[in-house]
Amino acid sequence: MLSEQERQEAISKLSDTEALALIYDWRGFWARSNQLPPSDKWFIWLLLSGRGFGKTRIGAETVRQWAYDGYTPIALVGQSKADVRDTMIEVGESSILNISPPNFKPAYEPSKRRLTWPNGVQAIVYSGDEPDQLRGPQHMKVWCDELAKFQYPQATWDNLMLGLRIGSNPQALVTTTPRPLQIIKDIVKDTRAVVTRGHTLDNALNLAPQFLDYVMSKYEGTKLGRQELAGEILDSMEGLVYDCFRPEVCVIPRFAIPQDWPRFTGHDFGISNTACLWYALEPATGYYYLYRTYHQAGGLAEHAENFKSLSTGEPIRRRVGGNHQEQEIRDGYAFAGWPILEPSLRHRETQIQRVYGHHNQNRIYVFIDCHDYLEEKLSFSYEVDKDDNLDFSKIHNEAKFHFMACERYLFSDIQPMVDNQTSSKIPVLTYSGSSGRLPKIRRGYLV
Repeated sequence: MLSEQERQEAISKLSDTEALALIYDWRGFWARSNQLPPSDKWFIWLLLSGRGFGKTRIGAETVRQWAYDGYTPIALVGQSKADVRDTMIEVGESSILNISPPNFKPAYEPSKRRLTWPNGVQAIVYSGDEPDQLRGPQHMKVWCDELAKFQYPQATWDNLMLGLRIGSNPQALVTTTPRPLQIIKDIVKDTRAVVTRGHTLDNALNLAPQFLDYVMSKYEGTKLGRQELAGEILDSMEGLVYDCFRPEVCVIPRFAIPQDWPRFTGHDFGISNTACLWYALEPATGYYYLYRTYHQAGGLAEHAENFKSLSTGEPIRRRVGGNHQEQEIRDGYAFAGWPILEPSLRHRETQIQRVYGHHNQNRIYVFIDCHDYLEEKLSFSYEVDKDDNLDFSKIHNEAKFHFMACERYLFSDIQPMVDNQTSSKIPVLTYSGSSGRLPKIRRGYLV
């Protein structure tokens, strides 16, 4: 890499044609050493850095080089399709279209989620909020941007890697500001991954002085600054709501649940996607075991049929879900043959306290393959201001935590135990009414 003085001397000697070519000479002229791909052969390149480091430019330039070398197809995966379009492809100054030379600029077809270069190489758009889109497609190369912000990071990553299987040198580039998620920690530990770390200040020459002055004076040295500026993976999410949850104790291998253990479900109806969690109660201990998750789009009747199919042969004792304003939806599920009760506690804070009490006693165990639940649990956090103070009235990005809503709705009806004895009464739903009419729901007990 040239020094600044060498660059200026080289520029002064260039013709107009040579100067134009130099604008697009990323690897030879513009890139810093920590923005270049690892020199050794790599399978996963994980770039963890603070904001403004230049992650997007690295991803776009790497994709441009892959396309020039003829690798196809390439997967472009972002937090949402809008993020892929705006940040990775089209709008930002470091996007693929804006860093491409006129003679090698791809054609972008948003309706087809596709980029096509003059040599026929194609890149396909995917998003972290629709991981099932990655079931089936296969790729030679992958650029995954801001993995730590995905709605379904584990499911997206798993499907992505299962499709990275063609060509002699498949590779995945991950550019992200880190968060203390298990998926990020797992990639860091993977011996097949090369990790590059960077600080916001590494790119100081290309950032507005006012921006640097503000963020460094406000956030440098804080936990937020360590994550968002220095690119550190903190030991835990700042302001974690369930900071008493102990994964090393309560995340366990899957086992066959005895058929006679009572089962319970918690539901979040969502705006576009419905979620559900299934728990089994061990009668001898009072421990609850999360053994199934569900989160997908569809109509109410379709969800009800799915719930019934998934629960075939299971002794479902209680179904709870939705807030107090969603009775019409509960009525719809009852009519569809899957009655759901309104939570007995209405306020989010008291519902959270109920779940917290169970975690504090290590009474909720989670099967290790319930990845999406664990990702939510370990990132469900209160808002943190610039002075590292927690705002306990606000949950960060609360709307995306569907499983956390399912859980608090269900456990609002289940009090933590005060001793090691289980209750002699297990709540159960009983129904009356003929088919074709809305069933009446009453609370009963299985003694």
